Amino acid sequence: MRKKQAVLAIAALTLVMTACSGNNEGTGKPAETNKPADQAAGAKADPFKIPSPIEVTTFKSVSAGAKLPAGDTVESNQYMKYISDKTNINFKILWYASGQDYDQKMKLAVASNDLPDVMLVNEQMFLALADAGQIEDLSKVYEQYASPLTKELYASTGNKALEKATYKGKLMGIPNISVQADAASMVWVRKDWMDKLGLQPPKTMDDVIAIAKAFVEKDPDGNGQADTIGLAGSESSLTVPAKAQRIDFKGFFQAYDAYPGNWIKDSKGNIVYASILPETKQALGKLREMYSAGLIDKEFALRKDPNQVVVGGKAGIFFGPWWSGGLIADAIKNDPKVDFVPYLIPDAKGTVNTLMIPVSNSFIVVKKGMKNPEAAMIYANTFIAAQRKADPDALKLDFSVSAEYWPIGNATFDYADAVERKADTLKKALDGTTKPEELSPEMKELYDKAMRDKKNPKADLKDWSGYYGYTAPADLLKSNMNKIYGEYTAVTKTMERKWANLQKLEKETFFKIVMGEQPLDSFDQFVTDWKSQGGDEITKEVVDEINKAKK
Repeated sequence: MRKKQAVLAIAALTLVMTACSGNNEGTGKPAETNKPADQAAGAKADPFKIPSPIEVTTFKSVSAGAKLPAGDTVESNQYMKYISDKTNINFKILWYASGQDYDQKMKLAVASNDLPDVMLVNEQMFLALADAGQIEDLSKVYEQYASPLTKELYASTGNKALEKATYKGKLMGIPNISVQADAASMVWVRKDWMDKLGLQPPKTMDDVIAIAKAFVEKDPDGNGQADTIGLAGSESSLTVPAKAQRIDFKGFFQAYDAYPGNWIKDSKGNIVYASILPETKQALGKLREMYSAGLIDKEFALRKDPNQVVVGGKAGIFFGPWWSGGLIADAIKNDPKVDFVPYLIPDAKGTVNTLMIPVSNSFIVVKKGMKNPEAAMIYANTFIAAQRKADPDALKLDFSVSAEYWPIGNATFDYADAVERKADTLKKALDGTTKPEELSPEMKELYDKAMRDKKNPKADLKDWSGYYGYTAPADLLKSNMNKIYGEYTAVTKTMERKWANLQKLEKETFFKIVMGEQPLDSFDQFVTDWKSQGGDEITKEVVDEINKAKK
């Protein structure tokens, strides 16, 4: 009965499947009937090849816009052949679909327990399948088959990726690895405007606000018109996504120790929804003051393309990630004098807060009872070696072909601190410590761009923006940070029914507060309404789900 209920519960989930691959550690023992082939034969495990060819079934999501070279198909292309040749694993794609069609077909497959041997799932589905006992424990598979490079990548996460895929003490999936540098939200300020107005670089949020005021009031572009903008924003600015986006307010909120839109631990160690905390109210109050004073783009909530105020040379400040060089390059095309410089802004205590990206959010899982569960790990090792260009044969692949066409789709497998590592490598090459011929193909390309730009600065903005993120912005990533980790990123049962309305309530309230349509204290009523309209119920479910996964 419990199994039937679990299957029905899974069918009710809203699925957002993502392509992935990865690895993990755990303590559980796999079923004796499903020992890895090499283990059963007493042979030494080969992390890259099954002894004899096998067929592994899967199904996958392929976006409508993804294209293949003429003559190739989803079932037969360079990536499928590469995996087959390298691993002896022949993937049979039972079906593929796009968007909502894929989601619907996946729901039906799960509801009927008609699962393929291996599939890719998001965190919500991973937890449901693990709880229902429908997927294999991969603990021993990981121990025996994970390649040295795979283990090295997971070690860079401090084993957080492995923990993410561990359910009740057992490794139940192979997780992807997200590059953590993408979490940091920097404030980018036009240095050319600061220099013209005699302003010093910002050290606090009060400094940022003062600079925004000067940019609005003192005509930094010198056109004699009151048309400059202090801080740029976007329609999605009033929540804090784990991954920093260009033209968001993540760095602003974090300077007030606020993380709206996320489940975190409060000062007492309790799991709470950060949008209802006093720190969020304080940050909204500051944004309200800035908006009222004309320091934030008046049209930020309506702009379809928030980048335009930066590219057009009207905004002097925006928050964004380390990879914002492309946006700045577009602004330089319009005005060569544009010179944005990044900074990290601490809170009132001098601490730089950063809400980190979930280290893993998608997982390769294996159907319970699959004869060769090690195939998932061998696939992951091989995919990682190709993605990281560690296998010379992978250099022959045309990576301009969408990675969705790998047998188990696209995913990021990199060092958690990949940006910092690449920055160090580039610096050593530029100062002569490392010889150019010793660099990997990827790093040699960055080095060449930097050298060409050094000879003729910003003559080729593709060269400049291609390597710039690994210089000054990457140096900021090495700063001491208070790293905040989201405690829950899946979806509970009540969330499925009530979350959309709660998010609408939150968004409307926050925008009305910032834009002066409601008083700041309306935040308190929002908290009351949020809690009574399902928030308290959802909070209890979140805590229960976290505790259940740990048992």
